[in-house]
Amino acid sequence: MPDLSPGFTADRFRLDGRRALITGGRGALAEAMAATLADLGCAVALASRHEEECAASAAALTERFSVPAMGLGCDISSEDSVEATVASVVERLGGLDILVNNAGASWWGLPQDIPLKGWQKVMDVNVTGTFLACRHAARHMIGQGGGAIVNIASVGAFISYRPQNGQVVPYTTSKAAIVHLTSDLAAQWAADGIRVNAIAPGSIETGMTQTLDAQTQERTRAAILLGRFGKPEEVSGMLALLASDAGSFITGQTFLVDGGQSLA
Repeated sequence: MPDLSPGFTADRFRLDGRRALITGGRGALAEAMAATLADLGCAVALASRHEEECAASAAALTERFSVPAMGLGCDISSEDSVEATVASVVERLGGLDILVNNAGASWWGLPQDIPLKGWQKVMDVNVTGTFLACRHAARHMIGQGGGAIVNIASVGAFISYRPQNGQVVPYTTSKAAIVHLTSDLAAQWAADGIRVNAIAPGSIETGMTQTLDAQTQERTRAAILLGRFGKPEEVSGMLALLASDAGSFITGQTFLVDGGQSLA
């Protein structure tokens, strides 16, 4: 019989002794996700092209949560850089149990006007970068008997925008690719003990949402069933589930955290 003593549910969310890497480690969403993992006892590495900002966030995590944390410079579109980042995390934190793929790029414009370099930039960061981080992390995870990968997709993978609401075809296409990449990698690595899932946030009060003009923001907000934008910390519950033993029987899935935006 399983041990269902008081506290068993909370214990399954604990991440004491585990080590995580978050790519795209700069910004409010990355900080909220890093704090979530650190609050559960996990050591955290934040990586992005902005190494100094990642290092500052890491220092704040250590001070606040008393866990090891580090900031690293990483160009997610470069395999050499990704490989070196994973190797550094493994060496300095003693291993890698959790990967969160948060690095992302977008390019605004009508599809007939988007330059090829814009399309390629988004694909290189969002799709190729996610794949590179997954495979280099998986090479280590396979050797240690498993791990958890959480890819950050988007509600944009499930809806199509009219021009007045969004001209982001490269972005939404790349996020749809991440959804399928997630299920494919889950199928490939299940026997190795690696769970691969994705979170698809809706419009969050950070990042791309804040770059929209006031009218577009209002139209977007009106299309969300809960009537508001999400907060970065509202992604935390799903991340805690998928990164921990609380989600030990979940793999290959993408979970919308969008306030009902995809249903409007």
